[in-house]
Amino acid sequence: MKGKVRRDVRTAARALAASALAAAAALAAGCNGSTPRDAAAPAGAPAARAAAATPEQQGEEAEARDLRDAQRAWCSYLQALYLRADDTATSWPRYQQCAEATTMASPAMLRETADCSLLALQRFQGDPFTAEYAAEVSRCGVEAIEHATMSEADLAPFVTAICGRISSCEHIDPAECRQRLEAGLAPHLMRAIGSMNRRGRAQLRGCLSAVPCQDISEQISACIEPIMDDLLWLPS
Repeated sequence: MKGKVRRDVRTAARALAASALAAAAALAAGCNGSTPRDAAAPAGAPAARAAAATPEQQGEEAEARDLRDAQRAWCSYLQALYLRADDTATSWPRYQQCAEATTMASPAMLRETADCSLLALQRFQGDPFTAEYAAEVSRCGVEAIEHATMSEADLAPFVTAICGRISSCEHIDPAECRQRLEAGLAPHLMRAIGSMNRRGRAQLRGCLSAVPCQDISEQISACIEPIMDDLLWLPS
């Protein structure tokens, strides 16, 4: 029974993740496992240290706090799914492992996916491990990515990285490349990259700066897709 419950939870959760990845692949058209959570700052750190933090460091710390909260919300959804599958259980044995995991998702994307998924589960009557429920909850990841965004200023380094590689490989004027990207793909890139956290964006920027010239559009998609595949932690 326990093995079946675990398989059912994985199947339902992976259906949601697959829908999010499918949306990401569509957004990226045309252009890896979770790691332990970073250690928290020691309690009672001197106020002078906090005051000396740069705006970038303050942003990183704020995102880390928001990510922990959003990850716990996601884990609460998975726990609710587990408890629906096993009405004799009072808790989910993988909750702590889930809460300590980190992914590539932005706090907003992760929180919206978690809240939407839990609400869908609460509203759904009957067995959630069916195609009917999968269809109901699959929209959560898609909509969270659709709602993700970023400023043009935040997008600029990625456009520069993409056009830098394209211009060096195909001898296209960088200004012309930027104009084409901003006119066509910018809204899609804003949603795809907007769904990533700082770690995911840093990985993407590094990958884009070093893609080989062969099949460059496919190489760009290959930079994006693994990060999008790591937006949600799932039980193995």
